[in-house]
Amino acid sequence: MNVNCKDYQHQITLLLYDELAEGARHELEAHLRDCGTCKEAFDSERTMHSMLADDPTGWDVPADLLVESRKALADQLDLVERKRSWWRIPTFSVVFTPMRLLESAALIAMGLALGVYVSNQQARQVQPTVSNPPSAENPATAIPRNGTISNLQVVNADPATGQVELAGEVSQPLRFHGRMEDDTVRQLLFSALRDGNNPGSRLKAVEVLSQKPTDESIEEALINALVYDDDAGVRMRALEGLKTFANEQHVQAAFMHTLQNDGNAGIRIEAIDALLARNPKDPKLAQKLTEATKKDDNPYIRTKVLQFVGTTK
Repeated sequence: MNVNCKDYQHQITLLLYDELAEGARHELEAHLRDCGTCKEAFDSERTMHSMLADDPTGWDVPADLLVESRKALADQLDLVERKRSWWRIPTFSVVFTPMRLLESAALIAMGLALGVYVSNQQARQVQPTVSNPPSAENPATAIPRNGTISNLQVVNADPATGQVELAGEVSQPLRFHGRMEDDTVRQLLFSALRDGNNPGSRLKAVEVLSQKPTDESIEEALINALVYDDDAGVRMRALEGLKTFANEQHVQAAFMHTLQNDGNAGIRIEAIDALLARNPKDPKLAQKLTEATKKDDNPYIRTKVLQFVGTTK
């Protein structure tokens, strides 16, 4: 009797008590049809099993004993399974056989491959395609053809590899057409007003904005230009755009600031004329003008204020 028969005979009891997995049961039944020795052992054990089942007194087996017995039997079968040849694999087994390990590895590999494929597909959908990306061989592709570089600095340089890292700002020419009512047009004009390196651009922006001073945001931009711009031409043009609103409180405050702080006498004269023209016989304004111009060295301004104060009494 070979080793396989011993293995099968260990499963006979499980078969009689219907505790054997379906695949192992079919395999054992097929073996019993071909092996007379195992069939004889099966018949003998089945006879004893029938005798016990027919005993009228019955068997009162404690539940915990039955559980322990089954566990011990399963443990012994595990040991037997591990001793069996690697090529003989039952359909269902209580232990991992080499073939089952290969099956598990194959499933894991398939899962990983599927995950990588899905991730790549998602990445292709999310990431935009960039044509002709800048490279070390062709760094000029990182700079627009009509762009201008400014504030260029060397961030890092590696003599060993010859790699150099640079940082700076690239600007491109902009040409935009639109109406003054367009937010984009106004924002671009406001940006031109903040260009400290180009007074000509600021002057042109003020001239354009002065055409629509009724807009609140434009009015605020003109006031800022009048109060803070370093160029006298820009301040003068902003003041001219605000003359119509010299009776409004916030515009008056800007004109009063000009009278007290602007070093250009011509701008101060334009400010006083605008205030007097739009606020005739205003005693409160007369008092403010007297205080603001008492130290002014321009005789025209002092004279105009004195005349205005006289008319308000």
